Amino acid sequence: MQWNNNTNNHDESNNQNDSNTNNTSQDGNNKQSGSGYYGHMSGGDFNGGSFNAPPTPPQNNKNNKNGLRIFIGLLCSIVAVCVIVVAIAFADVSDNDGKKPTTTNSASENKDGAPSVKIKPTPSNGDNEKSETGVLTSVQVAQKASSSVIAVLSYQNNQLIGEGSGIVMGEDKEKKNTYIITCAHIINTAGTSVRIQTSDGTQHDAQIVGFDSRTDVGVLRVAKTGFTAAEFGDSSKLLVGQQVYAIGNPGGTAFYGSFTSGVVSAIDRLTSAGEKGYSMSCIQHDAAINPGNSGGALVNSYGQVIGINSSKIADTEYEGMGFAIPITVAKDIVDDIIANGYVPNRPKLGITYSAVSYSQTYSMIVQMKGLPNGSIVIASIDSDSSLAGTQVKIGDIITAVNGKKMDTADVLLDVIEKGKVGDTLTLSICHVNEDYSLNQFDVKVKLLEDKGSTESE
Repeated sequence: MQWNNNTNNHDESNNQNDSNTNNTSQDGNNKQSGSGYYGHMSGGDFNGGSFNAPPTPPQNNKNNKNGLRIFIGLLCSIVAVCVIVVAIAFADVSDNDGKKPTTTNSASENKDGAPSVKIKPTPSNGDNEKSETGVLTSVQVAQKASSSVIAVLSYQNNQLIGEGSGIVMGEDKEKKNTYIITCAHIINTAGTSVRIQTSDGTQHDAQIVGFDSRTDVGVLRVAKTGFTAAEFGDSSKLLVGQQVYAIGNPGGTAFYGSFTSGVVSAIDRLTSAGEKGYSMSCIQHDAAINPGNSGGALVNSYGQVIGINSSKIADTEYEGMGFAIPITVAKDIVDDIIANGYVPNRPKLGITYSAVSYSQTYSMIVQMKGLPNGSIVIASIDSDSSLAGTQVKIGDIITAVNGKKMDTADVLLDVIEKGKVGDTLTLSICHVNEDYSLNQFDVKVKLLEDKGSTESE
């Protein structure tokens, strides 16, 4: 409640400031009018009569009449020209003010008729000073892009468990379904059903087409059309310091369509897309985002979506560190999900893990036993993993892969990323006994196809 009161106070303060500004402007105009006319020197006496005007020479009445006619004619011509010029200028201003940015279905089509993200060219920054390039004010950006961002509601057993945001991508070829991009972590819990909500509070059932937990990208389908599709820009053209805007629903639908602004802090910041340690290059920005913004749009100054807001550093010691998935990266993921329900031919090991540094006990064991500092602790093993049913247990430490020591956790990730589905890896395992002695052994494991149905690596 205190936050809402403060917000209202800010609004009132702004209104008051506007009022004061208007008063100041009016006072200034009055002063200018007074000094421009009322204080003007007349043709009579000046400075107490010390200056006398010369006598008026005799004038010819006929010449006076002709001169008066000429003067009136010239005056009328000047006035007419001024009226025309002012009218044309006013018409141009009215046309420009009345223009509304148009939104079109910006998605091309997949082979099965479903839409695909279509990246439109973004004008170069060198042309930003020219109005013809389409650079928009913050108000115009909000008007163009806000209607393309909706709310995503997640349910389990008819109970609301989470709220996020989504970006309208486009309609299928038959104009029966609309596809929406969101974040995987909103919809990837088993048994989740989803609804979307528009700005007027209307809700519609949505089907989960698929998701990719590794990149945190998900796709929904709604059996309804008529939504405003987003326009997507080229995120590879972003520069540090460029203005960006975040649109979404921080805190859920109570703050539907919140619009914040910031600048790009980095264009390829490596961040963790999930607890399993996978890292990807994201756009770092300082536009305010909060829980509920996930899946919402990061927009450039042309009203184009160039990122999907995914995460932020949530810590009292940090401020303004939000991360968005670049749309040029998400495009291929979205297309694969629509075509297959997941990203095909992507290998995984079938486990989740954490770095030894997350545990004081494991950190001590690594130091005492001289194990590699990048070693990882197995947190879970999928039922379909090659490690399932072997002597490898939860809590065991992976110290090397294919003979290469785990100096960093990225060693395992790199091997998996460069491998193919069906490849065999050799893992060096350390089992910690109750007396802190170690049993060390090697085990062979096959890489599985990651279909996005679990959070495992």
